[in-house]
Formats: sequence, C-alpha cells, structure tokens
Amino acid sequence: MTILSSKTKGKSHGAALAIWMMLLPLGCAPVRGALTESKALSSPIQTIVVVGFRAPVPPGQSPGMVLNPFGGAFHHAEPVSQEVADRLTAGLFGKLIARGGYRLISPGEARTHAMDLGFPSPAVGTLEMFQKLGQSLTADGVVAGNIYRWRERKGVDYGVDVPASVEFDLYLLRVEDKTVIWKGRFDKTQQSLAENVLDFQTFLKAGGRWVSAHELAVMGLDHLIMTFPEAK
Repeated sequence: MTILSSKTKGKSHGAALAIWMMLLPLGCAPVRGALTESKALSSPIQTIVVVGFRAPVPPGQSPGMVLNPFGGAFHHAEPVSQEVADRLTAGLFGKLIARGGYRLISPGEARTHAMDLGFPSPAVGTLEMFQKLGQSLTADGVVAGNIYRWRERKGVDYGVDVPASVEFDLYLLRVEDKTVIWKGRFDKTQQSLAENVLDFQTFLKAGGRWVSAHELAVMGLDHLIMTFPEAK
C-alpha cells in the first residue's frame, strides 16, 4: 500500500514545494493524459444535443474490443455501469452550461426524443442515428462519448493499494454532414509525484491526495472542455 502518514505527508509537502518552484512554468500546463483535436468550422454551430457518455461494456460482461462509432475503429473496453456514465454525462452538461454560448438540448430530452424515433438509446448508435437525432431536434451538433475504463481507487486519500484509473473520449459531431469537428480523449492512472514528477498539475489539483475515479475523470473533463469550440 502507498501511504502518506502525517509525518511523511509534511515532508512530502515540503519536498513538493521545492519541486513546485522548479516546475512553476508548468503550472498552466494541462493534466497529462488529456488530448484534443479540432477542425475549422465551415458552418456555425449554435444548437447542440448533449447525448453524453455511454458504457460500451456493461457490468457482468467481459472486457473486450468495441466499435467506436465516431472513429470507426475498435477499442478495448472494460465493464462500466450506466450510473457512472450518467453521472459523468451530468457533469459534462453542467460544464457546457457554465461555458455558455450554445443553446443546449439536455441528455434527458435527447433520450426521450431518441425513444420517440424508435432508437433504443441515444448513447447506443451509429453516426447516422446521431445525425437523425440532431436533425429531428433542429440542432447543428451532437456531443457524445464512450467510457472505456473506470477503476475505482482502493484505499483512502493518503494511502492506496490501487490508484484510480479512467479512460474516456468525447466527440462533437456536425449534424449537417456527420463530420467530427472536435474530439477529446482522457486516459489516466493516477501516480504519486515521486513516480511522475512531470505530472505536477494533477498533484496540485488533487491537493496531494489519491483521488476517486470520478474526481480524476472530472479533472480530465475540465481540460477537454477548455478546448471545446467556441459558439459561432
């Protein structure tokens, strides 16, 4: 078990302060593990359907390869509960509201409308299904993603046997032509500062603690949303 006692914690924070002085230029750097990519907008995006996250492999099933409808490639995924997906979706919706600029259609409304269209769920579908959902709601874009890994921390704030580990991606689809105009990916297992001194930003945001899987995911989501396209 990796443990920080009160005495060790004090020494650790003292050492961290010295390291912080050396790594100050990295203070505004993104949390390591967050990657984004975007394309120039050829037409304005003003209304977005927030479908949110899906869990490709539900609890009770074995880990395996799943098809990512946005990239057209297979990706390894582990069992993740719908409750986890719904909670991260709620966080995503809240962050997009706080960011402002877009007219947003909520995940709940998207789910209801998908059922009206005969889709089993807006989070389980093809690009064509996402396009039809967006068109039926007179939206310019659809935001959706996948959670591939969600391993909860085993331990407490200052001592763990197993650290939290998450992986998810997120896409903004242009309804007009089914083009992915922005995508983000977060893949991270928390490490101690001693294990990875370059990941100082995560250390700061975690307050020197071992965080839960949800806290780790929110850190990643924050950095993805920072690069989300501005409303036009």
